[in-house]
Amino acid sequence: MTYDVILRKKQNKYIVRVREWPEVVIEEETREAALAQIKQQLMAYLSQAPEVIPIEIETSPSAAHPWLQFAGMWADDPTWDDFVSEVATHRQEMDAADVDA
Repeated sequence: MTYDVILRKKQNKYIVRVREWPEVVIEEETREAALAQIKQQLMAYLSQAPEVIPIEIETSPSAAHPWLQFAGMWADDPTWDDFVSEVATHRQEMDAADVDA
């Protein structure tokens, strides 16, 4: 079986967390050691036979989304298109700066 892991480097250490099991975490000096160790810890964790049970949560059909009141609030703003264009330009500049770094 394949599990997704989240691998990040922080202060000269590698931290690996199993996405499906966030309590399974390893911190090691090298990437290879972290990946090897996370496999061992995940196998040990799963050997304890955790029980996965689907549950259903009922929601009230009358509960409106809290952000719904803001939908369309800029529909009549004549500067909206300019704003969106500036945001897109800024994001492209930031992406280009990340590639250059």
